[in-house]
Amino acid sequence: MWHDISPVWQTAFSEMWKSFCAGSPPIGAALCDADGKVILYDHNRNNEPQTSNKRISHAEVNILSRLDTSVFNSRTLTLYSTMEPCPMCMGTILMTSLKEVHSAARDNYCGMAHLLASDPYYRSKNIGCTFEGGELELVQLTVQSYFELRHVENGASPKVLEKFAEYCPEAAGTAKRLYGTKWLDEAVETGKDMSEVFDHIIAEISKDSK
Repeated sequence: MWHDISPVWQTAFSEMWKSFCAGSPPIGAALCDADGKVILYDHNRNNEPQTSNKRISHAEVNILSRLDTSVFNSRTLTLYSTMEPCPMCMGTILMTSLKEVHSAARDNYCGMAHLLASDPYYRSKNIGCTFEGGELELVQLTVQSYFELRHVENGASPKVLEKFAEYCPEAAGTAKRLYGTKWLDEAVETGKDMSEVFDHIIAEISKDSK
């Protein structure tokens, strides 16, 4: 539940919710220093009117483009993202030479964390990679699947949604039920906080396990 996750993850998920509320792909991230203090945070801004290049305004890139490397040693920093970084974001992480990246959920459609172990140049950077899984992953993939359901209804290809369902049927099934009542859309309209959204999704998933 929300009160059980760390302040860093609460920050990242709150940013994810900002993305969803703005109609952007729901991904948030936070960057921490060596002491675990959040120094930067941001979210996907693809659908925000002030965004010039909507195709590259991903949470991780937005953060790292603002990082002042004359102030912070990038090799002491850890990035927390609610979703496994895509090719662009993983490349930005690599070139920034971060210490470590933590992802709440795997992205079996376009996630590129495997490059940290499989590609010689990526391996030479010695960037640690951790997947959190558990409730963090379930919530992220539920909201992400809900977002994809909206696009499929509007005529988009279901290939991304099918990948999520293949990897995490619990999240995909919960997203489908919530989408049937438009619960997340109502949550946006009524100004619900991410803490309430997080706990509601976990409660919905728990119903299936009983």
